[in-house]
Amino acid sequence: MSDNALLEALPPKTDYLTYLTILEYNLTVDRLPTLHNLLQDITLTTNIGWDLVHILLPLLPASESCLQDVARLGNPREVILKVTELLESLGDDIDGDDETDEDLTQEEDAGPLGEHDKSPAPTDLKYDIASNYANHASPSIQSGKSFTPPSRVLQFQVLLNMLSVLHPRIKTEYPSRFLSTSIQAIVPAYAHLASETTVTDAVVGFIRSVSGARRPQLPPRNSSTTLRRPDRGQVAPDPEAQSGPSAPEETEVQIRLLCSFLTHIIENYIRCLPLVGEAPGLAWTIRLQERMNPAKVVPRRQTYTSMFTEDETLHQRDTIIGQLVALTRDLLFDPKELLSLISEPEIQTSEGSEGVPSSLSAIPSHTGALYLFAALQVSSSLFRAPLSLPQINIFPNHSAILETFIGDEAMGGVGMQRDTLIDAVLFLGFSSLDEKRIGEPDDDLQFNKYLQRLSLLSANIPSPTLRYHAHILASTVLHAHPSDHVRLSFIRDTLEHCPYENLKVSAVGWLKDEILAATANGKDEEEATLFTSPTAIESVAPFLFSAPDVAESQSEDFGTLIPFYLAILNFHYLLCSSPLIAQSLDMATVNRKYTIEETFITRLEVLSGEVKKRGLQSEAPLEDGDGEEGSHLFILSELQLLDHAISRVRGAMAAIAKV
Repeated sequence: MSDNALLEALPPKTDYLTYLTILEYNLTVDRLPTLHNLLQDITLTTNIGWDLVHILLPLLPASESCLQDVARLGNPREVILKVTELLESLGDDIDGDDETDEDLTQEEDAGPLGEHDKSPAPTDLKYDIASNYANHASPSIQSGKSFTPPSRVLQFQVLLNMLSVLHPRIKTEYPSRFLSTSIQAIVPAYAHLASETTVTDAVVGFIRSVSGARRPQLPPRNSSTTLRRPDRGQVAPDPEAQSGPSAPEETEVQIRLLCSFLTHIIENYIRCLPLVGEAPGLAWTIRLQERMNPAKVVPRRQTYTSMFTEDETLHQRDTIIGQLVALTRDLLFDPKELLSLISEPEIQTSEGSEGVPSSLSAIPSHTGALYLFAALQVSSSLFRAPLSLPQINIFPNHSAILETFIGDEAMGGVGMQRDTLIDAVLFLGFSSLDEKRIGEPDDDLQFNKYLQRLSLLSANIPSPTLRYHAHILASTVLHAHPSDHVRLSFIRDTLEHCPYENLKVSAVGWLKDEILAATANGKDEEEATLFTSPTAIESVAPFLFSAPDVAESQSEDFGTLIPFYLAILNFHYLLCSSPLIAQSLDMATVNRKYTIEETFITRLEVLSGEVKKRGLQSEAPLEDGDGEEGSHLFILSELQLLDHAISRVRGAMAAIAKV
């Protein structure tokens, strides 16, 4: 069929339905220029445009100009419905598939599904692009010419560019109804493609177009396909336009919808970011720590701050977050309302009579709101952006955020949240410390709950970097409390009741820091505190120096107890070997009163000997140990350290006993 035939069949020579059928079965890439010229006829495009979208989409990128013609000149209400239907197909039936098109191509080369991909193949989409093209293409195409379906990324970009043109064209009393439908279709599709930066660029452009925000366009990202900017010239009026204006509340409703949409976008974008070394995808906390404590940066090791400046891929992540932050300002998204939202438990989304969120507090993505608020703080703290943000105090603000997103042990799962979420929560805590905003807890219970949650995080987070930062945050807040009685009470409670040995090690460290700080500051009686008196050590002695259970030597988990015993021994050596500390705490009396030599030291030495004997007699060859905790070789090396520590403590105890 020739191009002339397309012209000869134009309505009114045939009706619109017949003409659509002719196009559907005979349209090829070579005939797209002719169709582009024909679509400049507003009447024709208004009548057939909505049904051309699914025909043209498989011909991308060559068909992009025709799709833009449909967006500019077709009936916007009908075309929006078709575009959202196609967007839904990109998000349907592929839950759990977060891979890019390149990943999918690699997997398809090996078979229908990758080894680790348990989701349906992309050909299960409602609109199977390849089969649609094969069924309706011309005989010349079906007879042997190869056809590569356009990537999902390209389809998403073009469809969103169309929506950017279509939504401003609609003139109705409730345009938010169309916007709500589009957003609900975009979010699932975006969730599976968010790792592609060009996809996020398309979303940012869509929000700006619909909201009316005007900012300079950023340079295009590197992409295998170059797309045109959405063409907004010569846009046809809405053929079904209402004579009156939109409802008075419509502007506010649409802004609320876009704010809600933005929280979903930032959540899905951050969720898909891979690790940077051992840090989460944006490394917010560690970068803030590098600025707060430059003395702790390891010399000649590249910092995360420099990584995000010099590496193009990492720098691009900051750029995208910066674009999303800029949108919060364009949409007048009040940071105070964001803070209020993330300080309360997540609630079910309430809807008004028109099926849209009834208030800003009904934003669906709670986690996205956290990311968005943290991103605003990052812009202010790390990049010194002149933003007007609410003050964040550890108490009550960060305490409420920690409770909302981390919970407590009774709820389960503490430390099992996404690394990026924990990173955002910890960043907000350190941001408060950076600005010296501790605040005051309502009572000791609130203070203890806050530290318990942070301590549980430091015990359970798989990431060693985040574990360390949670420990530092907990330690800093603990030592900042003005009451030494409250601080000692929390340390004692941790040693007595905490089931995690690594947290007990932290508690020993907290007590050591408190005693050292009090000793350094309290040179005279007027400045003496609880931590420069025997009470400090006597209150925790029953939990530090209790007799080790001989049955522990038979336990396969004994290796996990050794760090705690080592921490106690090293701490006790410090107390006994420092003349000033030994005198102020009266360690000679403490040693006798609690029979530390007989009850703890000797029993621990016997226990160590039994474990070593059992390890040497074990049938498992020692050379199989690879240094991991629990291997015989590792435990034996730890026991050597334990024996050395016992020997040092005995010597220090004997020295002060003679005084």
